[in-house]
Amino acid sequence: MSAQRVFAVLLYLYPNDYSALFAGEMIIAFQQGCNEHRIQGRAPFVRFVIAELAGLIIRMPAEWIAKLTTDTSTRGRALPDLRKMRPAGVPYELWFAAAGMNYRQTSLPLEVAQAQERVTFLMNAMVHAINNHDFQAARSYSYEEYRQRDKVELLKKKYGLEQ
Repeated sequence: MSAQRVFAVLLYLYPNDYSALFAGEMIIAFQQGCNEHRIQGRAPFVRFVIAELAGLIIRMPAEWIAKLTTDTSTRGRALPDLRKMRPAGVPYELWFAAAGMNYRQTSLPLEVAQAQERVTFLMNAMVHAINNHDFQAARSYSYEEYRQRDKVELLKKKYGLEQ
């Protein structure tokens, strides 16, 4: 059985809400890590796989405890919509400021405005993950936010917008 297959099976032993939210990204990150370490040789690859699988096994009971002890409104049968949840420490006015924004009234093209809004969402999601000590998710949001910022820069060049 391959390391990726074992990793995927262990992920699905986590609570359903956790697997639904993070399994896809975690599997992709694990595959990328495997590819990077496989190039470095057998020993670094084996160390990486063992460390990742051990981390996954060690973290599993903590996620189940969190699931069983957290209020059902937070981690219930229905997954919360993270786009609508205001992270702890983010003022109400700041979080919902973009809700009334009409894209047609901005001077930015719709594509650029949406990309910038995605960056803001990812930053807030990362802050929320850090506040909840979910550093794996925070790292994932950080990587995605970095890629999204690059996309914003490319779109600004495409439309000839200065910074």
